[in-house]
Amino acid sequence: MAILLIEQALAYLDALEADRKAALALSEQKAEEAKLIQARQEGFRAALDILRGETSAGDAVSGKDREPSAGRLGDGERASRPQEPRRRRPIPQLILRELSFSGQAMTTAQIAKAIDYFPDRTETALERMESAGRVLRNEEARWAIVLTKTNGHAATAGNGNPLNAPQRAPQVLQDQVC
Repeated sequence: MAILLIEQALAYLDALEADRKAALALSEQKAEEAKLIQARQEGFRAALDILRGETSAGDAVSGKDREPSAGRLGDGERASRPQEPRRRRPIPQLILRELSFSGQAMTTAQIAKAIDYFPDRTETALERMESAGRVLRNEEARWAIVLTKTNGHAATAGNGNPLNAPQRAPQVLQDQVC
């Protein structure tokens, strides 16, 4: 009878060992699943930031932090997640890109709206860029990008600039083609 009890105990220990190994395999699989889900979350958050046109966690217009709706938060998710550092937007590069894409001289308000930034801070950035020789303001308080400097004079792109004379460009092009 003692031998029968020992055999039953050994069988029970073997079953427990098999259960332990199955639980370990399952937990490793769950850990891998958790890593994949986390990677998907990070990708989705990055996509949302791109769709919002933001690179930081704040609202560029009001300066307030954006809070996800309560329905999208997990239990204590906001409180347990460490605060991410805010990244600064490259305002001078955004201004230059907007002026170069538009091909027109623009007012400070137009530029601020196009880059979704504060008008007063846009004005400050434009004045700094003007002192660095990257943009110029014309008599109508419109800003244009500086393309080149020749003979000490800056050539700009925008309305009223000799570089934008449409009559000359087609004639030169026709002379070269014919």
